[in-house]
Amino acid sequence: MTLLVLFILAVIWAAVLLPPYLQNRSESRPADSISSFQRQLSVLERRSVIVNPALQRSAPAGHRQAVSAALRLSRNEAKKRRRDVLFTLAGAAGLTFLMALMLGGSVWGLQLICDVLLAAYVVLLAQTQQRVVERDDKVRYLPSRTARPEPAFLLRRSGS
Repeated sequence: MTLLVLFILAVIWAAVLLPPYLQNRSESRPADSISSFQRQLSVLERRSVIVNPALQRSAPAGHRQAVSAALRLSRNEAKKRRRDVLFTLAGAAGLTFLMALMLGGSVWGLQLICDVLLAAYVVLLAQTQQRVVERDDKVRYLPSRTARPEPAFLLRRSGS
C-alpha cells in the first residue's frame, strides 16, 4: 500500500519537475552567442524595471515603450506562473482526495497538507490582488522633470 502511494507521489513530482528541467537544458545551449547575449540582455532589462520602476520614468521615450512592453510581458509571465501553481495545487488536492478515499489511512494526512497549501496560496493571491488594486488607486507618478523645458525667463534671471 505505502509503496503504491510513494510511487504515485514520485510520478507526480517527476511530472511537475521534469518539463522545466528539460526546457532549461535546451535553452542553455543556444545556437549562437549573439542570440544568447540578446536573450540575457532582455532578461536583465526586464528584471531591472521590476526592481527599480524609476528607470521606466527616467528613460527616453523610445526606451520607455520597450521597457513598458517588457514589464507587461513579465506581468503576464507572473500571472501565468500563478495560474499554473494554483492549478497544480488544486490538482494535487483533488488527486490526494481520491487517493485518500481509495486507500484511506495516512493518505488523509497528505490530503490535509495539500488542502492547507491550496488554501494558503489562495489567501496569498487575494492579498496580492488587493495590494495591486490599492497601489493603482493610491500611487500617481509625477511627470519627469526632463520632459518639460524650463521657462526662458528663469534662465535669463539666473544668468545675471
